[in-house]
Amino acid sequence: MSNLSDQTHGSQRLETSQPDEFITIIAPTLAEVMESFRTQGLAEKHYTIVHRAGRHSFTVAGNNSEAEALFNGTPMVAATFARRLQA
Repeated sequence: MSNLSDQTHGSQRLETSQPDEFITIIAPTLAEVMESFRTQGLAEKHYTIVHRAGRHSFTVAGNNSEAEALFNGTPMVAATFARRLQA
């Protein structure tokens, strides 16, 4: 049986499956993201890309209603990689 935990946010249902492990790399360019992937040896550690990489704006949710922009609001390229951990 799968160890599955569900979270609900508004009308959207998010499913998070353990024991997956995720790493998101953020950099100004895709070339820098992929260089970091190689430098960290993530392929050898069995990480694969989860979805296509793309340019994002990042904010951090705080205790108040104001979100804090990261990287001075400058869009950055982000790619998320995952691997299945042995249960």
